[in-house]
Amino acid sequence: MSLIDKIVDESNIREAIYSLKSNKGSKTPGVNGETIKDILNNEDEIVKRIKYELKGKYIPGKVKRVEIPKRDGGVRPLGIPEIYDRVVQMCIKQILEPIFEKEFYQNSFGFRVGHSTEHAIALCYHMVNMSKLHFVVDIDIKGFFDNINHKKLIKQLQRFKLIDNKILSIIKCMLKVETVLPNKEIILSEKGTPQGGVLSPLLSNIVLNELDWWIHSQWSGIKTKREYFNASTKSRALKETNLTEVKIVRYADDFKLFCRDRASAEKMFKLVKIFLKDRLKLDISEKKSKIVNLRKGYSYFLGIKFKAIKNRGKYTARSFVSEIATKGIQKMTKEQIKEIQKRPTAQAVLLFNSKIRGVQDYYRMATMVSIDFSKIGYIINKSLINRLGKPSNKRDKKYKLRYKGYNHQVWNVADVTLFTLQACKFKIPKLFSAKNKVMIEDKVELDSVADDLQLRSKLRHMRNSICDITGEYIGGRDDFYVHWIIPKEHGGTDNIENLMILHSSFKTILNSENKEDYYKDNENYQKLLETLSKYK
Repeated sequence: MSLIDKIVDESNIREAIYSLKSNKGSKTPGVNGETIKDILNNEDEIVKRIKYELKGKYIPGKVKRVEIPKRDGGVRPLGIPEIYDRVVQMCIKQILEPIFEKEFYQNSFGFRVGHSTEHAIALCYHMVNMSKLHFVVDIDIKGFFDNINHKKLIKQLQRFKLIDNKILSIIKCMLKVETVLPNKEIILSEKGTPQGGVLSPLLSNIVLNELDWWIHSQWSGIKTKREYFNASTKSRALKETNLTEVKIVRYADDFKLFCRDRASAEKMFKLVKIFLKDRLKLDISEKKSKIVNLRKGYSYFLGIKFKAIKNRGKYTARSFVSEIATKGIQKMTKEQIKEIQKRPTAQAVLLFNSKIRGVQDYYRMATMVSIDFSKIGYIINKSLINRLGKPSNKRDKKYKLRYKGYNHQVWNVADVTLFTLQACKFKIPKLFSAKNKVMIEDKVELDSVADDLQLRSKLRHMRNSICDITGEYIGGRDDFYVHWIIPKEHGGTDNIENLMILHSSFKTILNSENKEDYYKDNENYQKLLETLSKYK
């Protein structure tokens, strides 16, 4: 089965529709005013249309350009394709993402399943605390999404043999789409990819993956005459040379280069600037790009600012909530308090609480979050007093459960207690491989939700949709089967090491009374038997 056949497979198209449905952006209309509701109301027709157009001639609709205010006072241009085109992009993404995922560099964390901002920040702390790399090259790519070079991107896609001309043709059409500006002017996109497009994050990682591996080749990936069994031993040997030590941490188009000294940082600054211009056709912002000595100043990353502080003779990372993030949190909470004053309902308070919870869960990876949130909390409390009156001693069950041990002033509206921002402690961010474990919300067992499209999609991405026995790509939703090596009734767990991703044909065999006959006649089933026998 070719890739285009997998893309237009009915189960893949329906999975794309329901994956998009769970995205808040699906309610945002494109140029034609349609949303996900219009897709769901005509689901069968949409499936037929996608099958017909992607096999024949696909012409995407126009992209709507909107400008989103940035926290620093500027605006971020956002391109929003029509909802039908977003479904098409999701169909393509679901098939291509597992293929490219295997090629992406390990220190890239943005727009990847099983990777997060927490992992990126954790690696930054590791660079400071363990690797002792205290000089950072901060690079800001000027208008990255708007300036992606189409020819370069297509060449990068062509390197993958599985990406045939039909798929390349469809992606080219998506890139060359007409864009409707806020003033209603229509322009033809000669470069860039719509930042509101479903496929754009994947395409952006494909573009910058070349940078990741080039940085890797400068130090960690250098080939040596002697073979080293671990990275730390190799690193110690490389330090005795005149080579430039450099390591990258990237989240989308925001990345940092960690170096050991200023000379190395200055060298890499120049080389990366040249690489981006000559190889990727991208410019950097001279004002925003700089070299930072972490022992003297801060580096900013993903809403966090951090530096290296000397403590008991050793330098360790100390981090704070950035100034821009602080202003954003203050503005958001004040607006929510105003809404509660206007509409003092339980629903309004629950919305406030969800936002507070989200802020706390994100910024608790800053080491000094308690101090930062205490300062913000002081301002919030003033606003609460001015708009909602005096605090109360009453705390509902949800508040007590989340903030056990805290004794802050609280406010109650409609018998619901408002969450307290400053009741937050630092939690060490964890850096781990996405393959180490499968996260299952609310401890729902996999068998009971095997038909849930979103969960199935996550599992497929984690194992790149590759059958553990045949080594072949599993395409359709109905061809996908999850098997516990050690059954749960015998002490098996939900860890990824105990799960096998198999083609659905194995499910029938595993449950068959005559399975021994199948094992004898087919080498794939023999492999399965050998694998299972190791755990008995």
